Amino acid sequence: MTTFSDFIRLMSLSRRDKTSGKRMRQILAILRKYHVTKGLTPDEAVRMLEELGPTYVKIGQMASTRSDILPKEYCEAFEQLHADVSPMPFDTVLQCIDASYGRPWSEVFLAIDPTPLGSASIAQVHKAVLVDGAVVAVKVRRPGIVEEMSQDIMLMRRLLTTAEFLTNEHQVIILNFENLVDELDRTTTNELDFNKELDNLIRFYQELKDQPGVSSPVPYPRFSNESVLVMQFVDGIAIDDVPVLRAAGDNPIDLANRLVQSYISQVLDDGFFHADPHPGNIIVRGDDIVWIDLGMVGTLTSSERQLVGRMFRAVATNDSFMLMEAVIGISKQHGEVDYGKLLADLSHLLDKYGSSELADIDMGTVFGEMVEVMRSQSLIMMPSVTMLVRGIITIEGVLDDIAPQMNVLNVVSEHVMAQSLSPHHLEMRATELINASLKSAEAAVKLPNQISNSLTMLNRGDLEMKGNVTVAPEALGTIYASIGRLSLALISVGLFLGSSILCTTNMQPKLLEVPVLGVLGYLGAFVLGVYVIVVTFKSRHQMKNNKKVD
Repeated sequence: MTTFSDFIRLMSLSRRDKTSGKRMRQILAILRKYHVTKGLTPDEAVRMLEELGPTYVKIGQMASTRSDILPKEYCEAFEQLHADVSPMPFDTVLQCIDASYGRPWSEVFLAIDPTPLGSASIAQVHKAVLVDGAVVAVKVRRPGIVEEMSQDIMLMRRLLTTAEFLTNEHQVIILNFENLVDELDRTTTNELDFNKELDNLIRFYQELKDQPGVSSPVPYPRFSNESVLVMQFVDGIAIDDVPVLRAAGDNPIDLANRLVQSYISQVLDDGFFHADPHPGNIIVRGDDIVWIDLGMVGTLTSSERQLVGRMFRAVATNDSFMLMEAVIGISKQHGEVDYGKLLADLSHLLDKYGSSELADIDMGTVFGEMVEVMRSQSLIMMPSVTMLVRGIITIEGVLDDIAPQMNVLNVVSEHVMAQSLSPHHLEMRATELINASLKSAEAAVKLPNQISNSLTMLNRGDLEMKGNVTVAPEALGTIYASIGRLSLALISVGLFLGSSILCTTNMQPKLLEVPVLGVLGYLGAFVLGVYVIVVTFKSRHQMKNNKKVD
């Protein structure tokens, strides 16, 4: 039921929300325009999100990675929202830079190219030259975007809180939307503050130093702030432009192998990975692979990295128990889970690919089917893992363009196996085994004393055992139906016997020398007897034909 705290939460959001009225009218007008109550095709949904504005474009971008929640055709359509949008006028760009620095842009840059390198819903990028002659890329945040997106998120929270306050139905749907809004709030907060992306650039640049032939743009913290980000300009060849790569003397197979090794190392070794690795964000400069655009990154904790590694290892070794443990560990549960069926479905999935060579397995297909299994068991992947899955599928698409003979799962399996034999991993496993052994030894020492105490309590009668037996609803229904029919049969017998006794008396009134009450009793007994026989034969027929028993 609705609680007082729900009411207070609704009032608090209503007090803070000053702009919902006007914005809500705009949104409703757009929803009516696209007749959302009649359903939307994937293309119509894309156009509607674009018209609703940057916040909803961002929702679509996030939703494109959530194949565990949305149908595949919508996820593919929402990929279009990652494309460039209409650019800001160049004068607006210069005004934003001036306002950000608090001084004329010409004191920082010698020149800025008026033609943008790219334009997105939150910012756009221009090539520029610093006063010291360094060629850089300048990312400029759109004016008013912070306030606009904050207002939209506030409106979403207010609507969800109102829905939760007014009804207790559809709680799972409301919870899913609340999780989506929380994720949207966290993601947009990070993307709107370029200081966060600057930190990503710095960390990514430092961690890639250990990977030969792989790098990222050099950040310029001195000229960066929350609304302007300056980084090294990277000029090169797109990773999927194979003819140009070959003409430049690059070997696509070597590049593909280095690319996958770099990505898997980001995921499993560092737990900090590029979350949008499409070909436009991977540049080949000379012999180096350069990762650009760190606006979307994913992070994995140490335990999450271990679970992801176990998931890959389980697929590679056809271990359904290990796969189920990993799947449960990387998921959130929003309903009842049938663990037996989950194991059976995952075993069937692994058996389906067990006879195939690793090089022939399509990771996108495997993950897609795994997500369907999870969805059927009320399991939803954590956002960080969903971003990783989407990233790996994107990387696999890049490999199809530049080195079709390579396979992501093959490289991942080799990396996981090598990682399991590394000194650090062996030391960690040894520590875990020692801790487990100590706990087992401690439990073994305590066991005789615990058994003795339990027997003493049993002798004194202090020990009680309680149990809880759960019966399936179908079984309960059958039991209730059987008891009901048995009761009707007993009533019929009682009526028959009672009527027979009445017929031996001289009770008035009579019908054909038989007491009327006795006649009515016989009639009732006959009707009940026929009814019990009919429903019994009907149930028997339903059981023999594997139909639901009434």
